[in-house]
Amino acid sequence: MKSKKKFTLIAAAAVLVLGITAFAASGIITSWNSSSSSKPDYTSLPTAQQCVKDIGYSPVLINTFANGYTFKDGSIVKNDFKDDGGNSVEKFKSVTFTYDNNGDNVIVSQDKFNSEIDTQGSIISTEKGIDIYYSSYKNKCVAGDYKMTDEDKRAEAAGELVFSYGVEKSEIDTVQGVTFTKDSIHYNMMQINGKLTPDNLVDMAKEIINK
Repeated sequence: MKSKKKFTLIAAAAVLVLGITAFAASGIITSWNSSSSSKPDYTSLPTAQQCVKDIGYSPVLINTFANGYTFKDGSIVKNDFKDDGGNSVEKFKSVTFTYDNNGDNVIVSQDKFNSEIDTQGSIISTEKGIDIYYSSYKNKCVAGDYKMTDEDKRAEAAGELVFSYGVEKSEIDTVQGVTFTKDSIHYNMMQINGKLTPDNLVDMAKEIINK
């Protein structure tokens, strides 16, 4: 699935998180474009060596979290930051891993880039000096040629809805996630209509931080 969305990441059918303001030498980045194969690149947890070969760095690798969420599959994501003129500012590769527990999924994205980003959300916890941010919102997935109504525009301006493009049937999902940065890698742990509480997500984030 390919996506183009202002201040929002959509990769491997799901997404979120960085409601962002990003800066680079050429100016303000206004869109984060990302794409990945519809078929997972990994069906078992890759090795650090494989990740370095595929994306240029080694992410944190966890097979099973303490709460039982276990690695299901993973994708290599191609990313491109663009400015308001549509010019490419920074391109990079990253990974998105999906963890499953009895049908309930958590998506963990690990991105490494040079642009500066202000993370959206509020600090919910701090671990080893690393701030963990939490945010939640309603995500309306629509077709690529969808035309926003006046009510859509009002809801988006009010922060009530975030719009994602590239699906055949429109739907509204509840998205929540935590984000943090460790050793220059930006982490996002996200659920769509999931069962975990904010505290559950924080506990998983702390496992990554302490890995």
